[in-house]
Amino acid sequence: MVGTPLVEVDGRRLRLTNLDKVLYPETGTTKGDVIHYYATIAPALLPHLTERPVTRKRWPDGVGSAAAPIEAFFEKDLGMGVPDWVLRQTILHSGGEKRYPVVTDRATLVWLAQTAALELHVPQWRFDTDRRPTRMVLDFDPGQGTGLAECAQVALWAKAILDDMGLATFPVTSGNKGIHVYVPLDGRLSSDQVSDVAHELARALEADHPAEVISTMPKERRVGKVFIDWSQNNAKKTTISPYSLRGTARPFAAAPRSWNEIAAPGLTQLDFSEVLERFDAMGDLLAALDPSPAVRPPELLRGQIDLALAKAAERVPEAAALPGGSGYEPKLDGWRAAAVVDVDRVTLWSRQKTNLTESFPDVAAAIAEQIEAGVVLDGELVRWRDGRLDFDALQRRFASGKQRRRRLVDEEPIDFVVFDILAAGGRDLRGLPYDERRRALEQLAVDWRPPLSLIDTTADTAEGRRWFEELPDRGIEGVVVKGGGQPYRGGQRDW
Repeated sequence: MVGTPLVEVDGRRLRLTNLDKVLYPETGTTKGDVIHYYATIAPALLPHLTERPVTRKRWPDGVGSAAAPIEAFFEKDLGMGVPDWVLRQTILHSGGEKRYPVVTDRATLVWLAQTAALELHVPQWRFDTDRRPTRMVLDFDPGQGTGLAECAQVALWAKAILDDMGLATFPVTSGNKGIHVYVPLDGRLSSDQVSDVAHELARALEADHPAEVISTMPKERRVGKVFIDWSQNNAKKTTISPYSLRGTARPFAAAPRSWNEIAAPGLTQLDFSEVLERFDAMGDLLAALDPSPAVRPPELLRGQIDLALAKAAERVPEAAALPGGSGYEPKLDGWRAAAVVDVDRVTLWSRQKTNLTESFPDVAAAIAEQIEAGVVLDGELVRWRDGRLDFDALQRRFASGKQRRRRLVDEEPIDFVVFDILAAGGRDLRGLPYDERRRALEQLAVDWRPPLSLIDTTADTAEGRRWFEELPDRGIEGVVVKGGGQPYRGGQRDW
């Protein structure tokens, strides 16, 4: 392992090996290319994996060629040698318990790519919906003598029926031979009920188009027809995830498409580079597919949080002193706090990991009213009095009993000044550069009202030095300097 790069992905450290190993010989696509794909497509892919057990198909020696394909290792159980930060869930099978990875972050995706897990398969249900499906899938598979064009025609016939039922539909070219069509569900139906609906729809299409469609399993009956596989809605079965690579001779991927594309002549499967280009230009065409029951903060950010720290300096550094250029912020004399916005509560944690929520109910209530679930913020609780910061007011509030505290909420209101964002929309943002986190924070703060506010910042070194000299007169301790290219590292003195 000597000489192999140890990288940090969103705050997680992992070792990458054999990056030049060719996994797709026909195109020369390497493991490094695969890792780059999964790291880049993560924002689109992760919502379709979250809270689902992931079954992997690995090709550590590559996929081979069209003439001589190499068999994959099909893996459900995680096995040994798994980083302790990979989330997992246990499922009881007839042969015993198996531990599955639950992929919620980019670091886990990169780790899977490092193991040459090219294909990621998931069921239609999620753990957080009591294993009830959040989507229905129809798999249009071409029989001998048919191809993608015939699959597209049958998918369009299915769309017409689903449209009449008032259901939304999302097509995906599978990256192999056919087309998947997804229908979002509200999680009230069981897998058996969804399977029955899908089966009945497939039978109806077969009855309407007997020369073109078949809904039964025997392969010898599929010649010249498109097989509608409805069985993947069974709770025990899985489907290739949208955006997953395929273990085909060329690096195709399961690619979200528009219905206009499905209806147009010349439809083809897309390779991973085309999928990345489309995502960059069009975003996630499946963003509305999985209506999560609730967006929650990442698991590691729901409890006590290690906050980033600053080290003391006697002078303000130059703009180029930190990676990505320096940004300057006032260092407020208050109480540092992380605000965790969950589905049913807001929790305020101190830097010492004390729960401050009961002491500052006014701040918690304002956050709950103005900020959606799935967000984690880093900021400072402060009390302004006559244009200066009043640190003693925070101590009075914290030391007060319930009755006095209610009075102090009115007499000495507390503000929460936010200077960083650790999660948004249920996604961990700590691995992003500070400049990107700041942009996300500014978008979030557009409509904030007191007691919430956003810390001032400047990239102007002269302005930062002026703050450093003048602001202490207002009870402000000095200036915090952050690198625009730095991730958020809890417990480390990077600022």
